[in-house]
Amino acid sequence: MSSPKVAVQTDPRARLISDIGDREVVIWGARMTGIGFARFAKAQGIRTRAFIDSDPALRGKTVSGIRIYPPDYLAELVATGTRFVVVLAVSIKEDEIISSLTGYGLSADDLIVYSKYCKVFYTIDVVGSCNLKCPSCVHGTPDNSMPTGLMSLDTFKKVIDKIKTDAPLVTHVGLYNWGEPFLHPELHHIVDHLHRNDIAVAISSNLSFRFADRLDRVIKANPEYLKVSVSGYFSKAYNNTHTGGDVNLVKSNMYRLRYLIDRYSADTLVDVNYHLYKDNNGINLTKMRELCTELGFVLSTVNALVMPLEKVLKHCEGRPDPDTVRLSENLLVSIDEGISAASMFKSSRCSFMDNQVNINFDLTVPICCTVAERQGNIVEENFLASTPRSIEEKKAQASICMKCMAYGLPEYNMGYNRAAWDEIASSKGSCDSGSTGGSQTT
Repeated sequence: MSSPKVAVQTDPRARLISDIGDREVVIWGARMTGIGFARFAKAQGIRTRAFIDSDPALRGKTVSGIRIYPPDYLAELVATGTRFVVVLAVSIKEDEIISSLTGYGLSADDLIVYSKYCKVFYTIDVVGSCNLKCPSCVHGTPDNSMPTGLMSLDTFKKVIDKIKTDAPLVTHVGLYNWGEPFLHPELHHIVDHLHRNDIAVAISSNLSFRFADRLDRVIKANPEYLKVSVSGYFSKAYNNTHTGGDVNLVKSNMYRLRYLIDRYSADTLVDVNYHLYKDNNGINLTKMRELCTELGFVLSTVNALVMPLEKVLKHCEGRPDPDTVRLSENLLVSIDEGISAASMFKSSRCSFMDNQVNINFDLTVPICCTVAERQGNIVEENFLASTPRSIEEKKAQASICMKCMAYGLPEYNMGYNRAAWDEIASSKGSCDSGSTGGSQTT
């Protein structure tokens, strides 16, 4: 497939609407970027026929009232003679997807790459702390010195005003990075404010909290996407990797989520993101899948990896910290194996650098979402006083990015070449002991 055509106009919103024309839209990407575009399309009177997504966990589901189909659906649609355009609305792996479209009988004129119109995606860490201390997160690091606090609602409104000025076509915002969004008592007001600005909302939570009223208010506000991070069904496995949490509280809140979504007729897509380790990939996974099926939630699995970036760099440099060594014993795919598996997609560009801006609760802007240490890794001290150009230029000068790129860590952090990761993981077996026995690794 040749490069998709992009018309030359100054206003990206007008250009996008013009390029779609009177065709129906099929959105490739049924998570946050695609959901955000669907909200935009509805507001513009553009008919969305379907979502396409290659993740089997999403097939047959509906999001924002639109059904999700596997990629083969495109060939069926072409055969009917329907006039449609595919809008590629993903934040990563664009090249992989574009190269696959030729096989469905589509030409360059049938494809619109959303990132060509909206070049930056934003995440806002409205909370600078977490209630858990997971070993694969900065908050689980013994010497964690990250500042803590909340972004006020007034400050948040100013941030959104600036984002809309800097990126007029912004259609979605993620309200998380390292923090737990539900620790913010005004999270529902934040969701409401984004919706008033025609911006879709993504939230990620460990769901291990006792804020029943807060959960009620947030679901009533109808956020489009809620990712729930878990690593087990039984306490023994869960506590190893979601340290400080209570999986029974999580499961209780999952049932409450189902009740609230039904009560308020919310369209929220609940995506239970299950982190796979050696001690949770058997009966724990089976039971969590059964629970998600019962509740009508998506269960998506990911082979656990090491975060933040600094820990992985230390490993690559031959000086891993003790916590990383201990965690690695429970990984199905080691750091080195993951880097090797992802290396076939190694690029000279980084999606985190090119199309993401992360804003901390205190308005600082880090190089990307994977770094934790602030010294030398903050590109702007005040997002409100920054410009898109200044952020881009300072990112390009960051020494840690050069190291990261040299080791192929952007691809590792994004889990490229999932099939190879799964093959490696399947060779490791399982030491999942369920609700009895210890959770020792092999």
